[in-house]
Amino acid sequence: MLENMVTLLNIIIATLFVSLLSFAGLFIFSQKAKAQKIMEATISLAAAVLLANVFFELLPELMSMSQAQNQNDAFQTVSAWILVSIILFILAEKYLHWHHCHHHHDSEKNIHPMGYNVLIGDGLHNFVDGMVIASSFMLGTNIGLITTVAIALHEIPQEVGDFSLLLHAGFNRTKALIFNFISGMLAVLGGISAFFYGQSASHQLALTALATGSFLYISLSDIIPRLHQQNSKHYLQQLIWFFIGLVIVFLANRFFHE
Repeated sequence: MLENMVTLLNIIIATLFVSLLSFAGLFIFSQKAKAQKIMEATISLAAAVLLANVFFELLPELMSMSQAQNQNDAFQTVSAWILVSIILFILAEKYLHWHHCHHHHDSEKNIHPMGYNVLIGDGLHNFVDGMVIASSFMLGTNIGLITTVAIALHEIPQEVGDFSLLLHAGFNRTKALIFNFISGMLAVLGGISAFFYGQSASHQLALTALATGSFLYISLSDIIPRLHQQNSKHYLQQLIWFFIGLVIVFLANRFFHE
């Protein structure tokens, strides 16, 4: 009983630490003179981090989960959940566009639907991160600590990118910080949920697939097209930051698996 309580306490502390990384964007954007340049760079970084998380982390994790379930239709189930996620985001964005055009208030009229999609997708991913951290601590404290550090390494650039995307979508700094923190706190909820109810592999499979579809949709439908609309003189900087994002997530995941 005491061991379980210690494990739960470790999970809460670790997921809370990861959640607090949502404040990383505030420190980077604290200097207004450099905020615009930083925003352009971190949008490129965010696109890379989202795609890298899909191909270096989420898809391999989904394949591992599918094999562990040892079901013939596991891969079809994963594909279906990813498609469902993309369809849900299409419907959500269409609704937000419609709401934006017909029922917006002055304080909300400059908010682009991408911002809400970023919050939803990042929230799902944070929830799954919390489940991963909890599962690791249930295997052992050392494994849990290593997992927390690895997740933190790729959460920092992702949270900075999310913060910049919320600013780019029209949120002011205060709202971007609050909503990004609420999204980050879902890691704590995911960790606690995994501790009590995480024995069901199918639930974790569906959540991971939903996060995968959301990241694909946000990066390919929202972020990358916006990069193409930026000043063509900055294309080299965009490419550099994009590849930096890929390398950071790749190294973080290599460290995690080792």
